[in-house]
Amino acid sequence: MSFHVSLKDILVAGGVTLWLLIGLSIYSIALVWQRWRFVRRATGGAGGLSAKLRAAVAAGNLTEAVKLCQGHKGLAGPILLASLTGSPSREERKRAIAREIERAVAVLQKGTTLLGTVATVAPFIGLFGTVIGVMRAFRDLASAAGAGPGVVAIGISEALVCTAAGLFVAIPAVAAYNYLNHRAARFGEDMSWASDEVLDNLTEKARK
Repeated sequence: MSFHVSLKDILVAGGVTLWLLIGLSIYSIALVWQRWRFVRRATGGAGGLSAKLRAAVAAGNLTEAVKLCQGHKGLAGPILLASLTGSPSREERKRAIAREIERAVAVLQKGTTLLGTVATVAPFIGLFGTVIGVMRAFRDLASAAGAGPGVVAIGISEALVCTAAGLFVAIPAVAAYNYLNHRAARFGEDMSWASDEVLDNLTEKARK
């Protein structure tokens, strides 16, 4: 005896759990797309700004350096500006730079907590749906007189769709979560290095 399971059968068997996972998948994809675009815009041009800033500082044109930072639309501008303005103390400026970097990293990591939550919860939601489906399959077996193991096999296979769906949602969410956090941390490290270089150039200029 052969059995055919259609997509409609799977969606019906998955019930509310499967539809919840589909909703989470759509939400996760939309969130990843939005955050990726934001991170790309917010960190774009940081390398070019650092290079221009080094040239301006080396030429002794601090006014131009400040204007470059103020005119930059990304997150690098306020960070590098903190290395040029404020207290004349190097240590005070480093603390100001650290605060700006911390703020920028927090902005870049916004939304990643939600992705982490989706990645953690989705497999458990899928497993819950599978357990419910298996219980339903055995209930159908008990209520169907003379039903063979094929009936149970179909019910279990439909129920396992929820587990697969949970993993389908979680795996991309984990990858996106790690990627976005890595980008944020890397940006902070790059800005720390660039700011230190500006401070070193300013200190060297002051000694001459």
